[in-house]
Amino acid sequence: MHLRVVLLFVVVLTVFAASCSLEQAADADHDHPETNQLPGSEDGQQGYALVEGRAGYRRTPSIDVSAVELVDYSESGAGTPFTPVAAPDGILLLFFGYLSCPDVCPTTIFDYGEAFDLIPSDLADRVSFGMISVDAERDQGSQIVEYVTRFIDDGLGLLPAGQDGLTAAAEAFGIQYEIEDHEEGTTQYLVGHTATVFAIDQDGMIVWEFSYPTPAEEISAALADLFEERY
Repeated sequence: MHLRVVLLFVVVLTVFAASCSLEQAADADHDHPETNQLPGSEDGQQGYALVEGRAGYRRTPSIDVSAVELVDYSESGAGTPFTPVAAPDGILLLFFGYLSCPDVCPTTIFDYGEAFDLIPSDLADRVSFGMISVDAERDQGSQIVEYVTRFIDDGLGLLPAGQDGLTAAAEAFGIQYEIEDHEEGTTQYLVGHTATVFAIDQDGMIVWEFSYPTPAEEISAALADLFEERY
């Protein structure tokens, strides 16, 4: 019962983040002929914008996450510093999750793996995908890599850097997470988190966001649009 409540929390949190976009908006810093600014918010407040026919939304002004410090365990069991910036002319997709997540996280990774199979291979090769665990107490870096690569070849397994890294990363990306109070050493506890997937460009800017769930066909179409728009 408690598990289902947490799952509902995750889904509602994601839907809430998207639904807020229908009530708040600001001028976009990347103009696009099909971009629709949603009814206005005060100057300086975060807003949202939609592109007709494209799944997801864009926060305005765009958020720079290039200063966020992460650790990537894909190449080394000891981990190497990782900056959330896409390769040149590429797109980096990141989301926050955890290994004990019963359905939102595996469903998300599966859907994006399916989406990569639907876009031209030359574009798929320019997309990287990684999961940042919010549950460092239970999740080891190598385990995250193994988990992600079950669905996506060359997927990234990431943890925030340092003791306060998760708080800093969450603030930078604008996500929420909640870990149930528990005794030290206990492995049975609940976790809630925002289920948004962030598309990041070569400058470390979040250029698009996908709420949960988004079908693979809509993800692939949106990625193709983003490549045409950005590069």
